[in-house]
Amino acid sequence: MKHRLTLRLVLYFSAALLVFALVIGSVFGVLFRRYTSDLHTNDLRTHAEAIAASLSGQKPTSASASASAEKSPSSHGEHEGRRGRMWRRDKESFGTPTQAQTATSSHTSAMGPHTYCRRRVADDAPATSAGIGTESGSLLRQLNAFTGSDVWLVDRASQTITLSGPQTETDYTELPPAAETLLETIFAGKSAVGEEFSALTDAPSVTAGAPVRDADGNVTGAVLMHRRLSDIHASESAGFQILAISLALAFVLAAALSVLLARRFIRPLAEMEKTAAALSGGDYNARSGVRQDDEIGSLAQSLDVLAERLETAAGERAQLDAMRRDFFASISHELRTPLTVLRGSLDALSAGLVTDEEKRREYLSQMETNVRQLSRLVDDLFDLARLENPDFSVDKTDIDLSDVLQDAVRSARRLAAPKSVEIHCEKPPSIPMQGDYGRLRQMFLAVLDNAVKFSPESAAVGVKIETLGNQWRISIQDHGPGINSEALPHIFDRFRTSREGGTGLGLSIAQAVARRHDVVLEAKNAETGGAIFSFRGHAKT
Repeated sequence: MKHRLTLRLVLYFSAALLVFALVIGSVFGVLFRRYTSDLHTNDLRTHAEAIAASLSGQKPTSASASASAEKSPSSHGEHEGRRGRMWRRDKESFGTPTQAQTATSSHTSAMGPHTYCRRRVADDAPATSAGIGTESGSLLRQLNAFTGSDVWLVDRASQTITLSGPQTETDYTELPPAAETLLETIFAGKSAVGEEFSALTDAPSVTAGAPVRDADGNVTGAVLMHRRLSDIHASESAGFQILAISLALAFVLAAALSVLLARRFIRPLAEMEKTAAALSGGDYNARSGVRQDDEIGSLAQSLDVLAERLETAAGERAQLDAMRRDFFASISHELRTPLTVLRGSLDALSAGLVTDEEKRREYLSQMETNVRQLSRLVDDLFDLARLENPDFSVDKTDIDLSDVLQDAVRSARRLAAPKSVEIHCEKPPSIPMQGDYGRLRQMFLAVLDNAVKFSPESAAVGVKIETLGNQWRISIQDHGPGINSEALPHIFDRFRTSREGGTGLGLSIAQAVARRHDVVLEAKNAETGGAIFSFRGHAKT
């Protein structure tokens, strides 16, 4: 069961972590993808603006333009549209059309308003080839390598796009309307970003463009920088791989921690399980020993309290068993003596061994005394059983407790006459209360009989009454040997004898009657010798 709970807790923790990872991963993916796209776009725009700023104010060389114009007619139209643009500082402005450029512009105009001459310039192209030298090819190659993007230079006047390629060649390309719109935005003097040139880059790309201005601030061209979306997605994939690895490591670490935490969580439960098993096996000395300021600690504390109470109950049960054994031993003795006398007397009378009439009457008197003793013992047991039954109710009426006490004293004096024991009782004041007259008389008589029984010959028993407001107290004191200190705490127990020579049923009955009437009955030894039994209660107001 312990391992099942551990597994369940680990699964709960893992499921919670998995949900957390999915949520965090999804949010991170959206935000990271957006951040990466914005980062690359801004980076691309920044590089384009930087390159455009470095080219602004520079002017093309006239020699290159003339060479291009001379080369163009002798090529039979094959390279008619090729133009190499070399940025050098001279007196001509960037984008000012030369004769060759005008021819190219006329050619492209014939092709359509959106047709551009695209020149791929190889890095190792000869400086005299169509006016395109190694400087343009080297410049574009270095820009491509530096920025990690494809850099195109657009001449607005001649509608020429110059880019780096594996070999020098020229073609005419009609721009898509969206790309033309992007260029118009750049030629208007604003930087722009879009994906409109993807059809011309042979792969989905992001394009950032910035205007190139002449010395007078007029826009003469544009710098276009293209970066493939696959490159951007590659960096995103790297970020997602890092995230996946981090989440995997976090999941493994969380699983290990969840196992440790689950074991720590289960440890006090295991201790409580051992304690419960020990208690069920009868070992009431077992304790969990768990001390925590939480619900588990509270449960462990309750279990330890239960163990303490079970231990106390076991001790009381053992004590009760011992008292029961003592009681049955005493009852057996009390029953055996009169029964033995009765049996012997009956055997003698039945056998005709007693012929003398006087002797015969003596046997009958002895038998009658033993029968009365047995009857009284049985009645006491029956009364005690009824009084200790919660379903048994006493018949309470309005009575005067002083009348009950005086009646009990009169009966006790007849019991005390054979021992010449005097019972002194001052005249009690009126004590009105609700109670059962017969049971209260039985209560006082049981204590008085006990006092007479353990008083020496010609001794005295004192009865004292005290009242204070609606509270009253009645004390009965004898001058006998007193109560054994070990037996004093158990003097009213059902299976305890009060003092040597009795079964203890009379005082047990008195205590049961007192409890039914909310009367406190106590016993103690007097300082001058003997025992004092006191009754305390409240009068009816």
